[in-house]
Formats: sequence, structure tokens, C-alpha cells
Amino acid sequence: MTRTTLPAAVVFAASTALLLTGCGGGSSDSPDRAQSSAIGTPGTPTTSATSTRSAEPGAPTFDLPPDVRIEFAGFDAGGGKDKDVMRDAGYAITALLEAEATVHATETANFKRYWTGLSGATYADTIIARGRQGKVITGTYRYYSPRVTPNAQGAQVVSYCEDQRKAYAKDARTGRVRVTTPSLSDFRSWSLVMSRNSAGGWQVANYTWHQGARNCQVA
Repeated sequence: MTRTTLPAAVVFAASTALLLTGCGGGSSDSPDRAQSSAIGTPGTPTTSATSTRSAEPGAPTFDLPPDVRIEFAGFDAGGGKDKDVMRDAGYAITALLEAEATVHATETANFKRYWTGLSGATYADTIIARGRQGKVITGTYRYYSPRVTPNAQGAQVVSYCEDQRKAYAKDARTGRVRVTTPSLSDFRSWSLVMSRNSAGGWQVANYTWHQGARNCQVA
């Protein structure tokens, strides 16, 4: 169990809701498709390495296996008031991907830093449970078309697209990769509701995603 102290039944119900969110041809945690994995500074296509740190002071260090690659497009294009929230959204994506890339017995420090509240704690529990089953990720993950809009509660919503056509699920125990045929289901639209923490940084307070997003489909 991670941050949450909720009864196991409540956590299971919340995890089940996460697994069913926006699924087309399988849930977000379907063994046929993997959630995302990434490394590097948002905005620059980067090949993964064992460990990397952004050039910005105080930026997180991410630790990922060499078979994982990320491509961020447009996340460094935001200016003015959007610059920080776009940067931290990129770090939140990378923290999620880092957690899914290898097996962890507890919530990773980077995930805890950038994902908060019940949704973050429940998501962490789900990732840890998948790791116990030997389910991790591999391949190339691409993030693009980001935009930032405020909501009525004063948070910033970062919306973007994801391309998983070259992303796959992998068995951590055997190394076997489950390769799938590219299709519309590989394209996802995400929305991260970002709120400020006491240190002035941005964290994911909630999120939604939709699998099979035609508005994200590219050649």
C-alpha cells in the first residue's frame, strides 16, 4: 500500500475505475498494451539512458531501462505563465513512465512528487500491483500537441496526445515482449489537472484519458 490509508476494498474499487477509464480494446492496464514510459527533458526527443537529470536546478533524476524511449514534441513551446506548468506536466509524465518501466515494491519518489491526492495514490497502487505480476513496459512513446487551459477551480489543465504504436507490454520475469499491430487504439488523448503545491511546483491532482482518440491520430 502506498500513500493512501483507505480500506483495501475502497482502494480496489478505485483501482478498478482507473483500469476501465477510456478503454478501447483493453483497459489502461491491458496486458496487450502498455502504459507509457519516458526519460529526458520535455520538448526534446531523447533516447533513454540508465539515469538522467534535467539541466534545470532542482529538477528530478529519472532512472529508466535502456529499452525505453520517449519523444516529447511541443512541451517546451509554452511561454510566460504556461512555462512552469508545461515543464512539470512533462516531469509528471516521465515520473509515471519511470514507475511503469520496472518493478517497484513501493511508490517511486518521482511519482509521489508529481502525482498527488487519491487519484495519485490509487494509480501508484495499481502500478505496484502490475509490477508484482511481472508487467512492465518497453518501446517508444511519443507525446505531442500539448495545450494549457485554466479550469473553474483555478487549476491548470494540460491536455496532450500520446502515440503508442511502437510501445509494448513486457514480462519482467522472462523479458518477453508482446508485440501488437498498430491501430487507432494506440492513440490516446490525456488531460492532467495540475494544482500548485506549497513549494510552488505543479502536481497532477486528477486526470482523464481516452483510448482510440481520432483527434490524436497521425501518419
